[in-house]
Amino acid sequence: MKISRLIKSFLLGFVLLLSGPALNQNVEAFITVPSDSILVGQRLPLDITINLPEQFTVRWPKFGDTLIKNIEILKAEEPARQKSSVAGQASFSQRLYLTSFDTGFYYLPAIPVEFSTGPDTVFYQALTNPLMIYVGSVDVDTAGTFKPIKDNVSVPLTFAEVLPWIIGILGLALLIFLILRFVVRRGSRLETIAEKIIPTIPPHIHALNELEELRHSKLWQSGQIKLYYTRLSEIVRVYLENQFSILAVEMTTDEILGAIRPLEINAEATNKLSTALQLSDLVKFAKAQPSALEHEICLQHMIDFVQESYGNLIAAANDTEEDFTNDKQVNR
Repeated sequence: MKISRLIKSFLLGFVLLLSGPALNQNVEAFITVPSDSILVGQRLPLDITINLPEQFTVRWPKFGDTLIKNIEILKAEEPARQKSSVAGQASFSQRLYLTSFDTGFYYLPAIPVEFSTGPDTVFYQALTNPLMIYVGSVDVDTAGTFKPIKDNVSVPLTFAEVLPWIIGILGLALLIFLILRFVVRRGSRLETIAEKIIPTIPPHIHALNELEELRHSKLWQSGQIKLYYTRLSEIVRVYLENQFSILAVEMTTDEILGAIRPLEINAEATNKLSTALQLSDLVKFAKAQPSALEHEICLQHMIDFVQESYGNLIAAANDTEEDFTNDKQVNR
């Protein structure tokens, strides 16, 4: 078995050896340049071309940044198929753009281009022709005198260059105009609103309205007893703050009763307030459960206190005005 394999391998190698020259006779690779000399930094196009039968496959070489030392590749275009004048032949080429920044003669060796007779077969190499490139320097006239640097060339502005600036200035002016107009109109509107004086509701009227709304809300009838007494207490505390400037919202019941003592509100109204506030505290903090009658009485006590305390305030104001009038007449 091993001997037969060796014989097959020998025969395959012998056939390939004989067929190599025949393949190369149908394949031609070469490079061309428009000139064999350039100046330092000048770009030189170099074309790599291969002609071969149409059924053959080409594997193009890969290039880096340089072709050889001091010969740089600026750009490598993609290989492309060219039109062939020979029937049954195909032509492929790739253009490289070379340059060099060092003067001298440079030898470009042959570039190998691989090909095969079909897919998944052995690849062969076709070598291009070598080239000699000369990179020369720019001649400098050392005998001439140094010349001054030329001034900047003034180029007149065109309408196309000025148009974006005109549009930008007009747009900015329009934006400023719209902002100013909005500010002025808003200011005049605020002044108009300020001129309309909205009458404020007197504290006692507001408190009585709130108490009536509490009566119609039917909180205790729906089982919300704690919320009912919380609202009842809050309404009267806010009334005391707004009407008499007493910080009742932050005070305890005893502190409120002590704070209204200098107001000289009649004892009956003060007792009604005390009874209602104390019952509210028992419900909120001791989970007391008053009867339905006590709910109604407590609300009525608060209404009576608001009316009587405000009436007491009006009476005190009238007495003060009457005393002032009498004093004025006596002085005359």
